[in-house]
Amino acid sequence: MKDKKKNKGSLRGTKFPERKDFFQRKISEFGDLKSSLEPNKAESKSASRKLKNTVGIGTVAERMIIKQLHQEIEQRKKTDQLAQDARNYAESIINTVREPLISLDKDLRVVTVSRSFYDVFKVKPAETVGQLIYDLGNKQWNIPKLRELLETILPQKTTFDNYEVEHDFTTIGRRIMLLNARQIQRGLGKERIILLAIEDITERKEIEKGLEKAHKELNDLATELKRVARVKSEFLANMSHELRTPLNSINGFSEVLYDETFGLLNEKQKKYVNNVLISGKHLLSLINQILDMAKVESGKMKLVLSNLPMKSLLSEISLLVADMAGKKNLQLLLEIDENLPDVEADELKVKEIIYNLLSNVVKFTPEGGKIGMRARKVDSEIEIVVWDTGVGIASENMEKIFEGFFRVDTPYSRITEGTGLGLPLSKKLVELHGGKFSVESQGLNKGTLVRFTLPMMSRKAGV
Repeated sequence: MKDKKKNKGSLRGTKFPERKDFFQRKISEFGDLKSSLEPNKAESKSASRKLKNTVGIGTVAERMIIKQLHQEIEQRKKTDQLAQDARNYAESIINTVREPLISLDKDLRVVTVSRSFYDVFKVKPAETVGQLIYDLGNKQWNIPKLRELLETILPQKTTFDNYEVEHDFTTIGRRIMLLNARQIQRGLGKERIILLAIEDITERKEIEKGLEKAHKELNDLATELKRVARVKSEFLANMSHELRTPLNSINGFSEVLYDETFGLLNEKQKKYVNNVLISGKHLLSLINQILDMAKVESGKMKLVLSNLPMKSLLSEISLLVADMAGKKNLQLLLEIDENLPDVEADELKVKEIIYNLLSNVVKFTPEGGKIGMRARKVDSEIEIVVWDTGVGIASENMEKIFEGFFRVDTPYSRITEGTGLGLPLSKKLVELHGGKFSVESQGLNKGTLVRFTLPMMSRKAGV
């Protein structure tokens, strides 16, 4: 207690001005000492020992000042450590970015560089950091468009995206780069720095050019294919027309001979004439299908529209097919709505569609099987379904059946006549009327179902 009173008395006494000058001098010395310190633990401890040796700790006031100064040192250490952690964190982020990234000061000198920059442009840190960007790599970065970005565009804007630069680099050859630039403030009162991200899009550009070239070649090929298809259709149409005239004469004279209009024929002669007539009619049917297909593909098919009583038309055609079905002992099942409305369509083309489909189900259904036809009204359309329990269609052939002259390879297709045009022609004629056409099958030997629609009021009235 006496010592404390003595110390208080000494502070209040005549010696206080001298101690005040002493502490001010020592604080000044400490300030100079602190400003010269580096933020590491060893030097901080040395500074504390030096301070204690310089300033006596015989009084409470001295210990308080030393404690305060020591706290300032510790706070400075913490602040410096936080700053270092922040720098390490920022550098980790920069080095993780796949695209090269570089930061520049206001004089366009390199401050920091990402690892990917060194990897891509084959340069070393000693040759990069602190250098003017235009001087990097034997001045290979002295690019006019880069100068325009950094010196003209960026000063007027804080950001810039997707600035394309094409240049021949000494180390990596000709490259097309996409530049993205940002100006950022590093801290309060500090100068701005420029962040420059560089994306190499050379390969992407080459791919794009390749795709453009391929697209143009595909367009040219498609145009040529259309031209070839048009020429083919015109050729088939002309040839079919030229063939029909003499073939009609052959069939006509064969009928006259078979009817024995100009004289009797023996049994063998009559058989041969009948074979000529059957073959002629089959060939005429083939020519007519080719001609119709050619007209549809060339856009020259014209519909002659009229009001069709669908119920009676379907019954009429089913009677024609019933005889063929009876010869193979097939069960024909018809489900035609009593109130089936009329449709506006081309009568000959609709009959051709239905006859083609019914002929197919008879042709590709083994003896003793079932075939059938259903017809009903669905909204503003007539839906017709033709089905069978026959050979069916394999899944890999579902798309091919609509190709001209394609026939599914089955034991029945080898012994039956046909051109493979019936199904694709029927589909095109349905679509020409504005309807829809589809084929369904669960696979080989599981039957086939063909479904098509015809609008009651034709959508092709102007055709």
